[in-house]
Amino acid sequence: MPLTQEILTHAKELHDYIIKMRRDFHKHPETGFAETRTSSVIAEELRRLGLYVQTGIAKTGVVGILEVGGASSTVAFRADMDALPITEENSLEFKSQNEGVSHACGHDANMAMLLGAVKLMAQLKGKLKRNVKFIFQPCEEQHPGGAKMMVEEGVLKNVDEIYGLHIEPNIQSGIFGLRAGSTMAATDRIVITIIGKGGHASTPHLCVDPIVIAAEVILAIQSIVSRKVNPLSPCVISLCQISGGTTFNVIPDRVKIIGTVRTLAKELRYRMPMLIEDTIKGITSLNNATYQFEYLKGHPPLSNPQQQVDFLQNKIIELFGNKAIENIDPKMGGEDFSYYLEKIKGAFIFLGSGSLEKGTNHPLHSSRFLLDEDVLYMGPALFAYVACSL
Repeated sequence: MPLTQEILTHAKELHDYIIKMRRDFHKHPETGFAETRTSSVIAEELRRLGLYVQTGIAKTGVVGILEVGGASSTVAFRADMDALPITEENSLEFKSQNEGVSHACGHDANMAMLLGAVKLMAQLKGKLKRNVKFIFQPCEEQHPGGAKMMVEEGVLKNVDEIYGLHIEPNIQSGIFGLRAGSTMAATDRIVITIIGKGGHASTPHLCVDPIVIAAEVILAIQSIVSRKVNPLSPCVISLCQISGGTTFNVIPDRVKIIGTVRTLAKELRYRMPMLIEDTIKGITSLNNATYQFEYLKGHPPLSNPQQQVDFLQNKIIELFGNKAIENIDPKMGGEDFSYYLEKIKGAFIFLGSGSLEKGTNHPLHSSRFLLDEDVLYMGPALFAYVACSL
């Protein structure tokens, strides 16, 4: 039997196991750095499958190591473990049991697929050509994120390549989405405080109204992308939170604005703090106000090397055929897998789970997010084939 057929046969036999683990994780979601039950379940499974297990990496992270006799290199695969502070609105037998927390981003599936890959590779151990490190990472959804901590704590030591896979409802079920070069954006945060002079609402001429000034700042910042950034350089500035004032007839002293900046190019990311602050400074100075400005850098942009994308593309075609691949556009969402790719070669790809017929086309981070479980065998099959190849 050809290796590709053997891998697919065994992967499909693991379908029920993968779904069982996914539903268990889904029923018991935990947010970033609080994945204590999740990591305990994973560590127990890894030990049961005969792997060497490390726990407590980046607080709740778990690593399993599968050593292969005669292997001269090591490949790593990563799954993120954390859920989101979102109340699930689906009616499922395995609906979230933790109030206000749900796996609305598909990390339950990412973990289940990686556990499926562990079990599959344990079965195929005699055909693996590389040692394998399975990384179960905490806290992908928050800054600074678990990936940065895991790198700092040495999770990439002796690792030559790393690959990550994420469920994606915006891609048709059973299709892998991949892209070389800039793939996901930097996720920076801005905090702006407009400082004026408060007073009675009936005498605005005796005040410096930070609410009106904040409105000018918000509108002016929106023109940065359209008038000060090259139209061919993707950029998003979204101001998502504004707070100020205590009652209807008092002009407050200050207003706070919080938002996010998303860029793909490192050069543009470097320029954004200056462009935004110049806008704030100009408006506040014209209105006799002052300001405070913080630009808080989040995850760096994620860029996939062409060589690793070509390698994965070939493996996908050999396993699933030419129609199982889609060359995707860049995403302005962020992903802390970028910290791994800053250190070693690898790639981050997506597995489509979107199906209108099955109702699995709600976006990530939606309270109604669902996924197509029929595709979950495909992730383990791809990972196993990568570990069987050089």
